[in-house]
Amino acid sequence: MHREQSLRTALGEIETLRMKRQRQYADRSHPSLKRFTQQELNDEACPTYKNLLVGRSLRLPDRQTMLRIADYLECNSDERNDLLAAAGYLPILSLTTGRSLELALEHAHRLMENVTHPAMLITQTLDIQTVNGPFSRLFGISRDYVQDNRFTLFDFHFDAELPVRPRSTFDAASFAQWESHAIAGIRAFKRNHMLSRHDAWYLELVRKFQGYDDASKYWNMEAKQPETGGPPAKIVLARTSSAGEFVPIRTKQIFLSAGSGMYPRVAVFLPVDEPARRAFEYAGSPAGCSGP
Repeated sequence: MHREQSLRTALGEIETLRMKRQRQYADRSHPSLKRFTQQELNDEACPTYKNLLVGRSLRLPDRQTMLRIADYLECNSDERNDLLAAAGYLPILSLTTGRSLELALEHAHRLMENVTHPAMLITQTLDIQTVNGPFSRLFGISRDYVQDNRFTLFDFHFDAELPVRPRSTFDAASFAQWESHAIAGIRAFKRNHMLSRHDAWYLELVRKFQGYDDASKYWNMEAKQPETGGPPAKIVLARTSSAGEFVPIRTKQIFLSAGSGMYPRVAVFLPVDEPARRAFEYAGSPAGCSGP
């Protein structure tokens, strides 16, 4: 009896979400021409669905099948977890919220302030919440600007009105590295946040990103070189002295976690060559710096 009740509850939640999607697309076509019918759900996500509806099967779909159903129904995190809970499965925690998030951000902020290299604090929604002094001096983006605007990793890389992009695309070699970094970053974003791609914050971030002229060019582009587990080196123009002109330097990034999850975390920039070490020293990092 308990199994039958769990099945009825799960089917009720699935049907509620399925009909909700049908209503959303009642007056317009779905981009993938989905119709969100019972038969389509059966064909695309759960081969026993029609049998479950008519009582020919009483076997509750396993957790992986419930996740496929949630994916077919384009559930956001809350809807997916409601679906899992209705079937008696544990939810998937995506975003840290409340006091846990506050504590994690406080820890991350203290961590960033103790880093002597250029660094920025990145939240789980890819907002750059704050930066340290060496970062501001190296990249020419003030802490006040970051804190007064909703500034994201996409803005940091793609916004041509900020100093980073023009100073990272000044010749063919630097543009190639900038482009490689862009593609790798987009692929990592899509991979790391796959389960959140129907959430409001994700959709809003993508909508904002698509406002950049060349966003669509890079969104689905394959990497030009194999991914090695870390972002490629970045070439950027920077000053090495108060009277000096901008010179090309090479930097790389490492990420310091502020808790048990991936976010929030601190992105730290490290010098790769001698001009970079001089630029970092001018930005306020220790002389001869090479590590955090």
